[in-house]
Amino acid sequence: MTLGRIMGWLLVVIAALTASAEAVVALGTGEYDSIATVDIWTLITGRHPEIATIAIHSGWTDTMGAMLLAWPAWTVIAAIGCTLIFACRPRRRRAEYRETSMRFSSSPR
Repeated sequence: MTLGRIMGWLLVVIAALTASAEAVVALGTGEYDSIATVDIWTLITGRHPEIATIAIHSGWTDTMGAMLLAWPAWTVIAAIGCTLIFACRPRRRRAEYRETSMRFSSSPR
Protein backbone atom coordinates (compact mmCIF):
# COMPACT_ATOMS: atom_id res chain seq x y z
CA MET A 1 0.00 0.00 0.00
CA THR A 2 2.80 2.40 0.81
CA LEU A 3 4.54 1.71 -2.48
CA GLY A 4 1.31 2.44 -4.36
CA ARG A 5 0.89 5.78 -2.59
CA ILE A 6 4.51 6.70 -3.26
CA MET A 7 4.13 5.82 -6.95
CA GLY A 8 0.88 7.81 -7.10
CA TRP A 9 2.46 10.91 -5.59
CA LEU A 10 5.46 10.51 -7.89
CA LEU A 11 3.14 10.42 -10.92
CA VAL A 12 1.28 13.52 -9.70
CA VAL A 13 4.59 15.39 -9.31
CA ILE A 14 5.69 14.28 -12.81
CA ALA A 15 2.33 15.46 -14.19
CA ALA A 16 2.76 18.85 -12.50
CA LEU A 17 6.27 19.22 -13.90
CA THR A 18 5.06 18.25 -17.38
CA ALA A 19 2.18 20.72 -17.23
CA SER A 20 4.43 23.53 -16.06
CA ALA A 21 6.96 22.77 -18.81
CA GLU A 22 4.19 22.91 -21.40
CA ALA A 23 3.02 26.24 -19.96
CA VAL A 24 6.51 27.71 -20.19
CA VAL A 25 6.87 26.57 -23.80
CA ALA A 26 3.41 27.92 -24.68
CA LEU A 27 4.23 31.30 -23.14
CA GLY A 28 7.60 31.45 -24.86
CA THR A 29 6.46 30.62 -28.39
CA GLY A 30 2.95 32.02 -28.24
CA GLU A 31 1.28 28.83 -29.46
CA TYR A 32 0.13 25.79 -27.55
CA ASP A 33 1.65 22.48 -28.65
CA SER A 34 0.98 19.91 -26.00
CA ILE A 35 2.73 16.59 -25.61
CA ALA A 36 0.04 14.03 -26.42
CA THR A 37 -0.24 10.74 -24.58
CA VAL A 38 0.39 8.89 -27.83
CA ASP A 39 3.81 10.56 -28.03
CA ILE A 40 4.74 9.38 -24.53
CA TRP A 41 3.41 5.89 -25.37
CA THR A 42 5.58 5.79 -28.50
CA LEU A 43 8.66 6.94 -26.56
CA ILE A 44 8.19 4.29 -23.86
CA THR A 45 7.24 1.28 -26.01
CA GLY A 46 9.08 2.14 -29.21
CA ARG A 47 6.09 1.73 -31.52
CA HIS A 48 2.93 3.62 -32.37
CA PRO A 49 -0.22 2.17 -30.73
CA GLU A 50 -2.66 0.51 -33.12
CA ILE A 51 -5.68 2.28 -31.61
CA ALA A 52 -4.37 5.68 -32.69
CA THR A 53 -3.83 4.61 -36.31
CA ILE A 54 -7.21 2.95 -37.02
CA ALA A 55 -9.38 5.21 -39.15
CA ILE A 56 -12.72 3.53 -38.42
CA HIS A 57 -13.17 2.29 -34.87
CA SER A 58 -14.99 -0.96 -34.31
CA GLY A 59 -16.25 -0.35 -30.80
CA TRP A 60 -16.57 2.13 -28.03
CA THR A 61 -13.35 0.91 -26.36
CA ASP A 62 -11.33 1.79 -29.45
CA THR A 63 -13.00 5.19 -29.59
CA MET A 64 -12.31 5.86 -25.92
CA GLY A 65 -8.72 4.64 -26.31
CA ALA A 66 -8.13 6.94 -29.27
CA MET A 67 -9.62 9.88 -27.34
CA LEU A 68 -7.45 9.10 -24.32
CA LEU A 69 -4.31 8.94 -26.46
CA ALA A 70 -5.14 12.35 -27.96
CA TRP A 71 -5.28 14.05 -24.53
CA PRO A 72 -2.28 15.94 -23.15
CA ALA A 73 0.09 13.56 -21.37
CA TRP A 74 0.00 15.37 -18.04
CA THR A 75 -3.77 14.82 -17.66
CA VAL A 76 -3.48 11.06 -18.12
CA ILE A 77 -0.44 10.82 -15.83
CA ALA A 78 -2.21 12.86 -13.14
CA ALA A 79 -5.36 10.73 -13.42
CA ILE A 80 -3.36 7.52 -12.99
CA GLY A 81 -1.49 9.04 -10.03
CA CYS A 82 -4.67 10.20 -8.30
CA THR A 83 -6.24 6.79 -8.84
CA LEU A 84 -3.23 5.11 -7.22
CA ILE A 85 -3.32 7.52 -4.27
CA PHE A 86 -7.03 6.85 -3.75
CA ALA A 87 -6.80 3.07 -4.19
CA CYS A 88 -3.82 2.69 -1.84
CA ARG A 89 -5.04 4.98 0.92
CA PRO A 90 -4.74 3.74 4.50
CA ARG A 91 -7.98 2.31 5.84
CA ARG A 92 -9.11 1.12 9.21
CA ARG A 93 -9.61 -2.58 9.66
CA ARG A 94 -13.19 -3.76 9.48
CA ALA A 95 -13.18 -5.00 13.09
CA GLU A 96 -11.99 -1.62 14.37
CA TYR A 97 -14.69 0.15 12.39
CA ARG A 98 -17.39 -2.19 13.71
CA GLU A 99 -16.16 -1.70 17.28
CA THR A 100 -16.28 2.10 17.11
CA SER A 101 -19.71 2.09 15.48
CA MET A 102 -21.07 -0.27 18.14
CA ARG A 103 -19.72 1.96 20.89
CA PHE A 104 -22.00 4.82 19.83
CA SER A 105 -25.10 2.77 19.10
CA SER A 106 -27.95 2.51 21.61
CA SER A 107 -28.57 -1.21 21.11
CA PRO A 108 -27.19 -3.65 23.68
CA ARG A 109 -24.34 -5.89 22.66
